[in-house]
Amino acid sequence: MKKFLFLFLFSFAVTFGQPFHKQIYTQTVIIPGDSVSSVYFLCKIPYRNLVFLKDNNRYIAGFRLYLEITDTNSNFVRREIKDWEIQSSSFKETDSPEIFAEGLIEIKLPEGSYYILPIFTDKNASEIKLEKVRVDVLDKEYLEPLIVDTEKAKCNDKDFTRFTNFGDSIPFGKEECDFIIPVTDTSKDKISVTVIIQEDTVYNGELSKSFISHINLKECDGKVLISDMNQGIKTRNYILPGLSNKLQEGPFFIIVNNNKEIKLKKEVLWYDKPFSLMDPEAAIKALKSIEKEDVVDSLLDLKKDSMYKGLVNYWKKLDPTPETEYNELMTEFYTRVDYTLKNFSTISGIKGIQSDRGKVFIKYGKPDKTERSSNLQGKVVETWIYDKLHRKFVFVDEDGTGEFSLESS
Repeated sequence: MKKFLFLFLFSFAVTFGQPFHKQIYTQTVIIPGDSVSSVYFLCKIPYRNLVFLKDNNRYIAGFRLYLEITDTNSNFVRREIKDWEIQSSSFKETDSPEIFAEGLIEIKLPEGSYYILPIFTDKNASEIKLEKVRVDVLDKEYLEPLIVDTEKAKCNDKDFTRFTNFGDSIPFGKEECDFIIPVTDTSKDKISVTVIIQEDTVYNGELSKSFISHINLKECDGKVLISDMNQGIKTRNYILPGLSNKLQEGPFFIIVNNNKEIKLKKEVLWYDKPFSLMDPEAAIKALKSIEKEDVVDSLLDLKKDSMYKGLVNYWKKLDPTPETEYNELMTEFYTRVDYTLKNFSTISGIKGIQSDRGKVFIKYGKPDKTERSSNLQGKVVETWIYDKLHRKFVFVDEDGTGEFSLESS
């Protein structure tokens, strides 16, 4: 059964939007200057979470970011307001969890400690007060690591490094990310770096690959990019490449030069995690559609706090890319489970995964064609056709409740 599942999940893979996504990602990046530093406040929101209005053949959304900056005694320092407009010609894009609106505001601040109180306003919907952020503008030798995409982004026909911008986190997935570690002492020719996650050391070595520049952030075509705009101080920027796929979900630490005081905390976040994986016990029970009962029971016998790890280890044996932590097969399976729960659950209380259509969908994926008709008894008939498999599944809604039973295959 496992081999069967593996073949068909990858022959007929299909991706659907997930029912759970964080609403807004925000983070601050501090780039030191001679007398004042640049504090960048970044935000990122999936198109799905914005309200788009149709205007002729376009769909238009907009948002405003309001920042009020105070000192730690609540004394007003300054405020910043900025507006963005997003346009799309595709309704499908407006409902996408994988396309994002991004923006940044640059704030010039002298050395000291501050609070940023952000308010996000969807211009077609409502206002959201975001979590207050403490910002310490200090003279530090080692700055916070920057998480960037491995692939370059175009801006005015030039290549730039794109800021990953997921709330100071690494997105858990297939895409690789690099770290850039800025150091204010440009005379250093190397640094040692240790990366620890869940008490396991996943990297320990010296970095010598670097570049010297002014690190600044800018917006271009809806993306946040790293550029050298000749402002602030120059830093030597060390590159730690290709580590993101080796990291599990959860917090991790970057320790520089074996100095425990320079222990920089980051997180690996599965931002588009299938909803059915949020509850490990329910996720294990979902395996009943493809696995033997005794295997499922052995996973259910694990302690609550060990169930998710046990589930990950189960799927690791079937992982098509075992050299990485992200498991495409596991993701595809639970994406299909999500789809069945959303589309095939019935008013009689049968969950989508337990329905006949759900079982076929999980095993074979989305059909190439779906046809609806009525039989001689006036019952609704739904036919799924898989061209490459040369198979056809016929389901009948016998009671008119939306509970389709498999009649033939």
